[in-house]
Amino acid sequence: MNELTINNTEITTDEHGRFSLNDLHNAAGGKIKDKPAKFYRSHSFKKVVQILKAQKRTFEPIVTKRGRYNGGTWVCKELVYKYAMWVDAEFEVKVIQTFDSLKNIIDAPSAMTALNELTRKIESDANVASFCGKELAKYKKIKKQNESKLISEFNNIQLCLFSKKA
Repeated sequence: MNELTINNTEITTDEHGRFSLNDLHNAAGGKIKDKPAKFYRSHSFKKVVQILKAQKRTFEPIVTKRGRYNGGTWVCKELVYKYAMWVDAEFEVKVIQTFDSLKNIIDAPSAMTALNELTRKIESDANVASFCGKELAKYKKIKKQNESKLISEFNNIQLCLFSKKA
């Protein structure tokens, strides 16, 4: 995924595309009242997690990892939005705008990728058509040679037939 930065704080992702809630807390200002641990205890957080788990049974929407450098809490995009709403309206708008701008950046290359793929297909089709054209030209040349040989052989047969009758 492309780099995600909110309020000059890079929001890291884990190998499954979940976002660091600790980074989000720092981006929100790092206030004690906005600590992720307090967010986990909220009823609305628990309800959203329950819904997400029911929708995506094989994907964990929240994972907590221990460790000094790779540790922390990692959440899916929906919980990023939920956390932003929980912090305050200004942070919520900032998160939504950041994700929207990131989506636009991602969509542009995917559109370009589709265009490049279409161009490759057209070039491939042109190469096939060119090959077919060359083979058709060879066929016409060979056909003309074979027709000439056929006419020559036909004439020889006629000469043989006429000369034996005479």
